[in-house]
Amino acid sequence: MDESLTAVDAQLKIRSYMSELLAELPTGTALSKKPDNPDLATKNRRNPIANPCWEGNVQSDGPRYLSIGYWIVGLPAGSTTEYFERIPELWQSKGWATEPQGRTVVKAKIPDGFGFQLQDAGKGDGSLSLTGFSPCVPEATIDAMENDPFTITQP
Repeated sequence: MDESLTAVDAQLKIRSYMSELLAELPTGTALSKKPDNPDLATKNRRNPIANPCWEGNVQSDGPRYLSIGYWIVGLPAGSTTEYFERIPELWQSKGWATEPQGRTVVKAKIPDGFGFQLQDAGKGDGSLSLTGFSPCVPEATIDAMENDPFTITQP
């Protein structure tokens, strides 16, 4: 674990990567805690989730990795499948390793230890979600994080 990477730094880096992706999507596309599709739930959690970097229930303290999730909103009608295929291609063009996880999830690993998961909730338009993940960060830095914005717009 890189002790110099704080939770705030990781949070900002995930959002930076998300903004880079938005810049490559159609005008008007954004990331939002509220989906375009009314059949899907709003992501009410505004602060990143600090997940343990270990498995099992024995340990309670230690490093954490961040998870920040949004819905992709504003894509053209009828384009969910197209962008579910196109976004991993954009990641691959940056040299990121991608790995399908079944038919509805694709994960990307970035050389710096960050990563993403693209998921199709299978509800048609407005059902793509994007979750960013950080490498492990010191637990002592978690409390300094601020809430994520409700919406991230194109740069």
